[in-house]
Amino acid sequence: MNLKAIAIDDEAPALAVIEKHASKLPFLSLDNTFTNPLKAIAWLQENSVDLIFLDIEMPEMRGTDFMRTMNGLTSANFIFTTAYDKYALEGFELQALDYLLKPILFTRFASACKRALAQSAPPPEQRAEDGDSFLFVKDGHDWVRIDFEDILFARSDGNLLFIHQTNHKVVTRMTLQNFISVIPEAAFVRTHKSYVVALAAVRKIERMQLVLNNGTKVPLARSYRPAITQELIQRDQSASDK
Repeated sequence: MNLKAIAIDDEAPALAVIEKHASKLPFLSLDNTFTNPLKAIAWLQENSVDLIFLDIEMPEMRGTDFMRTMNGLTSANFIFTTAYDKYALEGFELQALDYLLKPILFTRFASACKRALAQSAPPPEQRAEDGDSFLFVKDGHDWVRIDFEDILFARSDGNLLFIHQTNHKVVTRMTLQNFISVIPEAAFVRTHKSYVVALAAVRKIERMQLVLNNGTKVPLARSYRPAITQELIQRDQSASDK
């Protein structure tokens, strides 16, 4: 597994140090660097990463405020990179993965990145296997159990997946294709390039959308409509035969 990362610091020399350290780690890809955190926010609206190196003292926005702004908008881990240790407590209260003091030594940098790598990949025992009725996914810094029977639908946005359950929503870093590979094939159907729906949750098929039992409307692409209609008819006939 590889980590995708960006670095944000208003000082170009500090970014150069991070770029140099990152180039020595084969599992780390530094996709972009920013001297302006506001530009980083705009970039993250269209791109996803696993790790964000973040300075704290910046003129446009403090790093801690940046992290608060991105709360719920990214599942990336944060590593603060700063010359001031006075922000350490605040950083850890925000659940930053690590706190690197400048000048950043490569050994400390590598150690922090290895922690990020370990947190980004689920332990083998947490991966869904054939016959399982649930899987564990990472939501922020926590591992959350998802019972397949509680899922209404899932929506993808790049490498982020929004799993909607009856009374809860989980955001995790996973592609829709990976999600499809672990859920029960007979119980779910794809309705759109970005959506998968639980067949049991469908109340009505309309021309361009499905209406779910809780009233949620999910887009229905024309190319998926025949397969979905057939699946629901077969499901209804099977239920009637019992």
